Amino acid sequence: MIAYVVLVAASLAIVSILLGSRTFAQAPAPQEPTGDLVTIVSGNKFQQVVPATGTKRQALTIKNNNTNNDNCWVFIGGGRASKENSIVLGPGGSYVRYWPFAPTDAIQATYV
Repeated sequence: MIAYVVLVAASLAIVSILLGSRTFAQAPAPQEPTGDLVTIVSGNKFQQVVPATGTKRQALTIKNNNTNNDNCWVFIGGGRASKENSIVLGPGGSYVRYWPFAPTDAIQATYV
């Protein structure tokens, strides 16, 4: 009986050495968004609100904070911005994208 207990203890010791110590770390806490506030000073004229980036964005949120019922047009990409090729955000409306769908292009916006 004692030989059996020693054999089991030795087997457990060998298994624990072979498997090694497994430690599980917690994932890092998510970073707070770097909310940049941009004010569009001139209506009916597109201005860049988000620059192009060479790296993938984790998330992108653009919100129309107008309190005067103006719509906001958001143009994504290079080239000449136009209302016809833009996303329209009504007052309080948002454009939200998460990785891998967050665009890396420059973003321009205007209001009317």
